[in-house]
Amino acid sequence: MGFRFSKRITIVPGLRLNISPRGVSTSIGPRGLSMTMGRGGTFLNAGLPGTGLSYRQRLDGSRQSNPAPAFDPSAYSGSIRIRVEDDGTVSITDETDNPLPPALAKRAKSEQADAIEKLLNKAAQKVNQELTECLSVHVRTPRPGDAPTLPPPFSLPMPAEPAPLEPGLMDRLFRTGKLEADRIAIEQQHQQDLADWTTARDAQEGERAEVQKAFRLAAQGFSAHMEKALDYVLSGISWPKETIVAYQFTQDAAGLALDVDLPDKGDIPRRTAEAKGNGKLTFKTRSDAQVRRDFVGMCYGSLFRVAGEVFALLPAINRCLVSGYIQRNDPATGRLEEPYILSVVVRREDWDLLDFERIEHIDPADTLNRLGARVDLDRASRFREIQPYEIDQLG
Repeated sequence: MGFRFSKRITIVPGLRLNISPRGVSTSIGPRGLSMTMGRGGTFLNAGLPGTGLSYRQRLDGSRQSNPAPAFDPSAYSGSIRIRVEDDGTVSITDETDNPLPPALAKRAKSEQADAIEKLLNKAAQKVNQELTECLSVHVRTPRPGDAPTLPPPFSLPMPAEPAPLEPGLMDRLFRTGKLEADRIAIEQQHQQDLADWTTARDAQEGERAEVQKAFRLAAQGFSAHMEKALDYVLSGISWPKETIVAYQFTQDAAGLALDVDLPDKGDIPRRTAEAKGNGKLTFKTRSDAQVRRDFVGMCYGSLFRVAGEVFALLPAINRCLVSGYIQRNDPATGRLEEPYILSVVVRREDWDLLDFERIEHIDPADTLNRLGARVDLDRASRFREIQPYEIDQLG
């Protein structure tokens, strides 16, 4: 049997074991491209939610003194919504999602074909992003010697002093008491805002100082600080799918064993999208065989990433055991099992030979297999249970 540790940390902050895995929906969403028509002209407002990409473009040319109307204002006035549906088609509606007159919809598609095509390409990238992140999980592995990232410095500006009240004549004659009460209330609110700002600043800067101290002492081999630094780094990794890690140091604090609860095969996205220039998205469904191969690649990449984080953060660690297991139901008993599927012992001297300048060309499966990974895959790329390395093998 492998090792199980009571200490567990969540790689994705706020998520815990048995909580449904998070994921990016392959739905493209209802908003992203709109056209506004009014007295000021006709404008296309394009953007894709979640990407930060947007722009505004006039459709009816520069404004002239006596412009010819591009459409009949009495027939339609308002905003036009152009959106990509879940099936990849482009629909054009008004603000309340009612279909537009065919002539107006045709004009929008014709005059903004290039803009719509660009948006479709961005939408395709968004759909494919989840799979890309799963298959490239190792690419952000730090190089040995890379300094860990500190929490960001406090950046919120200090609350500004309230502007002095400027009383009018009637205020000075009849409302002096209310003016003074308003002035006191404004000043009290400012003092409260200032106190809240100071508390937030001190808390963030205090955390930053503590993490910086932990990094410094961890680099010197102090075991308590190595644990604190490792907790911080692992909890800050943004994994494409929920991944949970437990760990234990060896007696001499020169080795580290990590137990990785890997995502499920069902978490691998099955759909990809492509904009082929036909005014809509074309979707493809990956085969079961391809999904299984994708899952194998993600598991190898996840263990590769964990080992790399350890060697970059903790110079005192020269031996690292990383074992991954999955959760699945036994069809014979209905019980939830946690079989190990991948286990490898990595030594620092071997890790240092990797060319991290070309990490995108590194195949984690080839690397870990060459280092002696224990794995049992059948011909259909399905994992069979293995006996993982034990922590005493790090001695």
